[in-house]
Amino acid sequence: MSRRCLIALGTALLVSLITSAGWSQVGFRATPLMKTTKTEVGQDIQYPNGHPQVTMLLLEIAPGGQSGRHMHPVPSANYVLGGEVTIEIEGQNIVTYRAGQSFVGATQTWHNAFNRGTTPAIVLVVFMGEEGKPVTVTQ
Repeated sequence: MSRRCLIALGTALLVSLITSAGWSQVGFRATPLMKTTKTEVGQDIQYPNGHPQVTMLLLEIAPGGQSGRHMHPVPSANYVLGGEVTIEIEGQNIVTYRAGQSFVGATQTWHNAFNRGTTPAIVLVVFMGEEGKPVTVTQ
């Protein structure tokens, strides 16, 4: 058999093995954290109309600390990496999210995030905003 033929057969075998073994999944795991069409207070998620911009923040709230009263005009996906965060949402129940929990933050609704625990609250926040416009509004 010619070298060219062996290379072709070897390549075909490798592609076949990779495809059937799921090469892209070796040592890899994707754990669904959340899939929703609603915010934490039941609002439909609506994206802005302009040029989209994704903003990702790592929030840290010290024990006894707070974010201050604010609102978001755009959707945010949130994942609590450590500690716990308690959110007081105007006109809604108070909710507490702990490490490992995720939620979509309320939009156009005043709220304040507190850390009433004894360890830092660490939250990864991803905003689906609009270029040139703020993702957070304060009073």
